[in-house]
Amino acid sequence: MAETVLAARQQPQPRLPSAGHSLDDGYIADTGFAGQHIRARWMRTYGAVVITQPEQRRPHRWPKRLRRWRACLREIVETVHDRLLEAFRLEHERPHVLRGVQARLAAKVGLHNFCCWLNLQQGRPALAVADLLDW
Repeated sequence: MAETVLAARQQPQPRLPSAGHSLDDGYIADTGFAGQHIRARWMRTYGAVVITQPEQRRPHRWPKRLRRWRACLREIVETVHDRLLEAFRLEHERPHVLRGVQARLAAKVGLHNFCCWLNLQQGRPALAVADLLDW
């Protein structure tokens, strides 16, 4: 899937408009994409810089500060993913067509963003969405 998205973002495909445009050439990925060969090929082919933490058993481990930076970014991604699936019940949606998936995803992401904005307005952490949903 990563290959398809990177290709569609480099040269937009009419059949894959949902891949969107590349806002930047950098992507953060988990250790499943840590292979140097595939990341080098993505750089050559698509101009995409895929940042992954090297495997722990490799001799070229990242410095602790850099690992923390990446972990912080991944935590944000994982938290939002969890909120969309669990709190906003996205995993329970069963639309019949792609447009239904897109509409429901857009509505849930919009609700998530509104909750983050509301939290910031009240001086609370942006991702403290659970308290808002306890209505």
